[in-house]
Amino acid sequence: MIKGFRGTSLVDYPGKVASVIYTYGCNFRCPYCYNIELVLPEYYSELPDYKEEELLNLLADRKGFIQGVVISGGEPTLWGKQLYYLTEKIKYQLNLPVKLDTNGSNPEIMKKLLEENLIDFVALDFKTSPSKYPILGADFNKILTTLEYLKAYPEKTEIRITLYPPLVEEKDFEEMLPYLENFTYLALQKYLPEKNLSGKGVTPYSEEDYEKFHLIALKALPRIKLIKRF
Repeated sequence: MIKGFRGTSLVDYPGKVASVIYTYGCNFRCPYCYNIELVLPEYYSELPDYKEEELLNLLADRKGFIQGVVISGGEPTLWGKQLYYLTEKIKYQLNLPVKLDTNGSNPEIMKKLLEENLIDFVALDFKTSPSKYPILGADFNKILTTLEYLKAYPEKTEIRITLYPPLVEEKDFEEMLPYLENFTYLALQKYLPEKNLSGKGVTPYSEEDYEKFHLIALKALPRIKLIKRF
């Protein structure tokens, strides 16, 4: 399940110093993905596995310094019960809050984790407009169900949109925003062309373009707390 560990991060859990756990495998193929070592089998099959006991010991050793744990990937929710038991041990054995990074494709797992209070914060990557989700090999209906579950936890949720030009044109962005009413946090992220799955040759938006997206979001969602990562 686990192929990576970062002992200290100042940016992955809002407001907290955190350790980051990386699961492997993903059911999406986003062209701009930079964690290719965790997505493609030919790469992650070469990485060593972390045993759960080893990982929990690493986290226990860092208690008093870290303030939380992030579970990222890959797509962590692919691991179902294993993810459930891992979050339970981190939350209740180590008494550390847990943030989950997800693409939103497994709504029933998300519902269970939220209802049983096993995660304290969720970052959901909202990829593109509904009509373009099949490009990623994804079913938008599942994303929509996850969004509906998360609306009950607005203070525990950050929606992230990476402004990758082929997937998020202005018309796509405008189609996406109505789904985000009643959420509290929206992060707009810059597409980084240096390392990615298959998006090489795609030119990022200009700074003026990023500011335009920012203004569109503020106009459509005036009460949302907008985070700019560009």
